[in-house]
Amino acid sequence: MRWARRLRIRTRLGLAFGLLLLLFLGLAALSAYRLAGLSAALNRIVDDQAAVRDAVNEINRNAEAVARKLLVVMSPDSALRVAAYPDIAAANNRLDDAMQRLSLVLPPGPRSERLEEVRERLADYRASYAEVRRLIEAGDFHAARSLLGSDTEAALSLFVSAIHQMAATEERAGTAQARGLRDEIDADRRGVLLLCIASLAGGALLSVLVTRSIVRPLKRAEDGAERIAQGQYAHRIAVVSDDEVGRMARAMNTMAVAVGEREAALRRLADTDLLTGLPQRARFIADGDRLLGSLPEGEQVAVLICIDVDRLKAVNGVLGFEAGDALLKGAAAKLAALFEGVAAYGRLAGGTFAALAPVLRTDHGATLAAQLREEVEHKLSWQGQSLDLSVSLGVAHWPAHAADTEALLRRAEQAMFEAKRLRQGVAVYNPGAEAARALHLSLLSDLATAIQHDELRQFLQPKRCVKTGRVVGAEALVRWLHPQRGWLPPGDFIPFAERSGRIRQITEWMLARAVRTLAGWAAEGREPMTIAVNISTLDLQDQALPARLAALLAEHGVDPGLLQLEVTETGLMSSSADPIAVLHALRSWGVKLAIDDFGTGQSSLAYLQHLPVDELKIDRSFVQDVHRDPRRQALLKSIVGVGQSLGLTVTAEGVENEAELACITACGCDLMQGYLLARPMDLPDFERWRGEAG
Repeated sequence: MRWARRLRIRTRLGLAFGLLLLLFLGLAALSAYRLAGLSAALNRIVDDQAAVRDAVNEINRNAEAVARKLLVVMSPDSALRVAAYPDIAAANNRLDDAMQRLSLVLPPGPRSERLEEVRERLADYRASYAEVRRLIEAGDFHAARSLLGSDTEAALSLFVSAIHQMAATEERAGTAQARGLRDEIDADRRGVLLLCIASLAGGALLSVLVTRSIVRPLKRAEDGAERIAQGQYAHRIAVVSDDEVGRMARAMNTMAVAVGEREAALRRLADTDLLTGLPQRARFIADGDRLLGSLPEGEQVAVLICIDVDRLKAVNGVLGFEAGDALLKGAAAKLAALFEGVAAYGRLAGGTFAALAPVLRTDHGATLAAQLREEVEHKLSWQGQSLDLSVSLGVAHWPAHAADTEALLRRAEQAMFEAKRLRQGVAVYNPGAEAARALHLSLLSDLATAIQHDELRQFLQPKRCVKTGRVVGAEALVRWLHPQRGWLPPGDFIPFAERSGRIRQITEWMLARAVRTLAGWAAEGREPMTIAVNISTLDLQDQALPARLAALLAEHGVDPGLLQLEVTETGLMSSSADPIAVLHALRSWGVKLAIDDFGTGQSSLAYLQHLPVDELKIDRSFVQDVHRDPRRQALLKSIVGVGQSLGLTVTAEGVENEAELACITACGCDLMQGYLLARPMDLPDFERWRGEAG
């Protein structure tokens, strides 16, 4: 079939179908030819039998006619005899004609020999009849009758008997011919059937061969296409023919080469950072795994350092992205100069880089991190602007902290985030901190359930007027009664709730609970008192907060002036959106506003005077042990003076003893709050305490 593979598929199929068609046409022609021959032979047998039967019948009739006329010949009346002679002659002529037809029908051989015997009997009859006629003509009627009754009739009878025997023989011969013809028909039928079977088998074999010559290359092409689709671009489809499938296989091989080259180029581009030319995250991890795999087991350790450029967002925002790109290029150049050829390094994302280097001992990692920080941090001049490049570093050790580069990188990133949070230059991965983060993740999933199942509790801490001693308000604080862990302090869930965005749900719950508490006090006829609720930085970015809060107050019929919202100074400064618009909207609804933890942030007095706030709450760090340091007393008095000069009520937080109370009273604080007055209490305890305190 090798020669067939050089033919096109359509040529191959055409030849196969043409050959099958010719085969079946030849079979049909042979069958038709044989049937025509058998039909002609049958017709000849039927015609010969009919001719023999007609001739025999004719001979019988004429023999009977002659026998009757012979009786007339014996008549003494000469006229009758003379009249009978022509009839006998005519009958004899007809006998000769019938004999002549028989001679034409019967073939040479035994059957013709039987005809000769009939002729001899006819000749005997003719000779006897001639003798009878001679005797009659001679007038010897007695001898004529005697001869006619003996020899002539006997000769005629023998002639008729020979005719009948020949007819029976011919009938048997015809039957034998018909039986032979039937055997031929049966043999031809079997032959045609065998030829049909052979033709079908040959056609099936030809079809299988042609199909295999097409399907096998197609299957190889299909398998090859699947492997190429899976990314095995080095695979090549075997080309075993010059037909359409072979050309398709060559085209697919060419395509695999082209796609493989393009994908390799794209992979190289995808694995390389276009800005710095450093490997990206995936390639860095692969390079790191190869580096770790080449280190002698148990003889050497490695350190992975995650580097993040500080204040990159500020540089991009103030000087533009070109300045930020210049900063990143400078950091990448320092990194490449320090680690080229000795370590794996790359840019992970944004301003984050990583380097994995082998060291002899774990404590060498700190030395390497310090050296890296010293090399990378530098001043950069950009269009006349001097930029300070500072970085935060996170360090993780192999194999102590992780067994592969990817896990090690996650540990180093966590350490880097910890360094940023603590504002340290370098931080080493702490497994205990990861356990705390895992706990926070668990609490995060529980927090949504806690809000739905009312596991949160509202605690109230009173605020008292320093001059009158009256309790004028309370700060609402959230507590969580966890079904498994019991009471959870706010420090265990508020910070990560703020980072995850769940703090908004907590704020909504606190506002709704505070408004219901105020509505309950009004319904019971209690003396009005403000309740302060802390709101987060995310809440300050929510433009819909004022409208929702107004609807909540209107729903419960609560005076907006009895609700106070506290926002930290740090939250105001770190808000990405301008919080002043939201604060003004809240103030316009009549809600009071306070700045909490004042003094810990970075706000300026110019910024403070634009805030629509009513109260300034001084952070506990300014109140604690203030009676022991005159300078701190002067600073506290200055802060109180600034707040009151702006028309704000000044509250001192965290007052825990009488000495601190005396100092804040001397400094002119309006309100005080702290453990000296009362600890935070749930609503029933607070109402009971309030009743006892008058």
